Amino acid sequence: MTERAKWPWVAEQRWEDLLFMHWPVPYEALRPHVPEPFELETFNGDAWISIVPFLGNKNRFRGMPGVLPLVSSFLELNVRTYIRYKGEPGVYFFSFDADSNAAVAGARTVFSLPYMKAKMSMRRNRKEKEVVFHSQRIQKDEPSARFFARYRPTSQTSRARVGSLTHWLAERYCLFNIKGDKVLKGPINHSPWELQEAEAEVEMDDLVPFLSKQYLSESPLVHYAKSKKVHYYPFETVGEIQK
Repeated sequence: MTERAKWPWVAEQRWEDLLFMHWPVPYEALRPHVPEPFELETFNGDAWISIVPFLGNKNRFRGMPGVLPLVSSFLELNVRTYIRYKGEPGVYFFSFDADSNAAVAGARTVFSLPYMKAKMSMRRNRKEKEVVFHSQRIQKDEPSARFFARYRPTSQTSRARVGSLTHWLAERYCLFNIKGDKVLKGPINHSPWELQEAEAEVEMDDLVPFLSKQYLSESPLVHYAKSKKVHYYPFETVGEIQK
């Protein structure tokens, strides 16, 4: 973590079969879609947008011997970019799609995070080392965004070199969000990423409706991660919005 959290971790989750897809986007195209309090970060002049599907598994609260009922395991798909707030790097999420009613309702109500209900599936072919992920958003009053990916790792695992684009994209340890007139920070903690290069076939509609399709038409930078145990910390109020 870049900064020590104020309180002990409160929840644990294991992320499995993650696909990281990253596209460079002109700063001017993305800046209007990121809340004003946040500084949109760039790497070598480009802002970046990422799409990440995965399985969130073995979810539990600290001190509980077993997994959480109703949300012990669910699929998730998020769309994000990279920001700073008061000098601290983090992630800003445009959307989270998930196939858990409880996870969607809890995140939307408690933290004002843009979680949306989706019908999702993940199929693993261990022999071919391939994962097939499908998502169709079914959230009321939201675009019925569709996503499909077939992906597999193509290299050995390695850690990203400090200062590289991959390290800049992957090694981030908090999200920022706005709830009412408050700026919230959600710290997370995990060991450094062990990533593999990957290849992916991807189809999607309306998942990133605020950007021209031309920006996501080129082949993305793609990485795969088999598994990562993550600890979540209580959200902190780190700023206020002057109105």
